[in-house]
Amino acid sequence: MSRAQQLYQLQTLDSELDKINQQLASIAAQLGESEALKKARAEAGAAEKTWRQAQAAMQDLTLEVKSLAEKIAQQEKVLYQGKALSAKEAANLQDEINSLKRRHSQREERLLEAMVGAEESEIQLKRAQTELTQVEADWQATQEQLTQQQAALRARAVELKQHRPVIIKVIDPDDLEEYDDLRPRKAGRAVAMIKDGICLGCGVAASSSRIQHARADTELVYCGTCGRILYVA
Repeated sequence: MSRAQQLYQLQTLDSELDKINQQLASIAAQLGESEALKKARAEAGAAEKTWRQAQAAMQDLTLEVKSLAEKIAQQEKVLYQGKALSAKEAANLQDEINSLKRRHSQREERLLEAMVGAEESEIQLKRAQTELTQVEADWQATQEQLTQQQAALRARAVELKQHRPVIIKVIDPDDLEEYDDLRPRKAGRAVAMIKDGICLGCGVAASSSRIQHARADTELVYCGTCGRILYVA
């Protein structure tokens, strides 16, 4: 195996590790509650709050309507079945009864509106809860899938890291130092393969002399354009 090929093999491993690390970072960013889940949960919470408020308003009005009806009945009993009243007392009591009836009528109208509002809020609540259930199910499935991918990637990374010293062991220390120095400056690609006379690192044709020298494997040969180590398969 040529010196450039050894470095290319190491680069293949390192590139896979880089890709795995990027994937793991992406997965880590996706684990946890998603924005869609937070939104659905907030909407369900708001819908429940609205529904509870509507229920409370309806119950209050129901009690008030009942109380007014009882007062009207009591006052009418006094008016028609109680002790004899003077004309003025009877007129005053009738006015009070009429006032109570007006309030009762108004509260009944508001109660009907509250009942409609409570019904609509309940529909909205059920809709929000159904949406939340679906979003939670989708989120849970995605989290499980991501967790499985994460475990598989971590296992592969361990495997690669264990194999890396085996590859490095046969590489000349000076070549390895050159590779480690060049790789970060070349976007992770210190070694470029030559295919059909073209450097795959930059897409520029390499001279025949460079290709011959690279094939001879007497020294590391660099692309005249991008400066990467040339590897002739």
